[in-house]
Amino acid sequence: MTAPAAAFSFLAERLCLDFANTVDWHDTDHPGERVHTPADVIRWAAEAGALDATTAAALHAHAAAHPRRAAALLARARALREVIYRVFSALSHGHSPLPEDLGALDTARLEAARHQRLVPDGHRFTLTWDAPGDDLNRVWWPVALDAADLLTGGPLERVRQCADDRGCGWLFLDTSKAGRRRWCSMEDCGNRAKAQRHRQRATV
Repeated sequence: MTAPAAAFSFLAERLCLDFANTVDWHDTDHPGERVHTPADVIRWAAEAGALDATTAAALHAHAAAHPRRAAALLARARALREVIYRVFSALSHGHSPLPEDLGALDTARLEAARHQRLVPDGHRFTLTWDAPGDDLNRVWWPVALDAADLLTGGPLERVRQCADDRGCGWLFLDTSKAGRRRWCSMEDCGNRAKAQRHRQRATV
């Protein structure tokens, strides 16, 4: 029996951080992978709004027909995800990212940018992709560009890591007015911390 597809969460307020959060318990020695197959990467991108339905369907078909290319996509997407995680996790704690991680992200950004083109859109212009519909790397290009945009445009001081003491590790951009968001989700890690504090007070 085929295992059910993993559910994805979109709580981070930024595309790149949501992709970094496709690993559970990222800040522990026992992380839980949510992106198991090339199809999972494509499905995540479609659910995140980084791919339209037509492009996603074409990429699914191409991945199924070309397993080696699909395996390369999975490996590269996961590598980019870990670079993004390390960069923004460091920044969330006030540390400088490793130069090699910034270099890897810059390489991905440059590759993605080479495939963008300005095109007329009525009285305005928009960016579109010039790559053929069977280029599997199209999946992670928007993620790399979003990470670079967040690094250069910020607000980096609003990048946070979940304060859960078990090692949730999920990243998010705090868009709250007060700037005091501490949890990836109040319904999950936040409620657990609240219940834990209540139990501690009750035993005092």
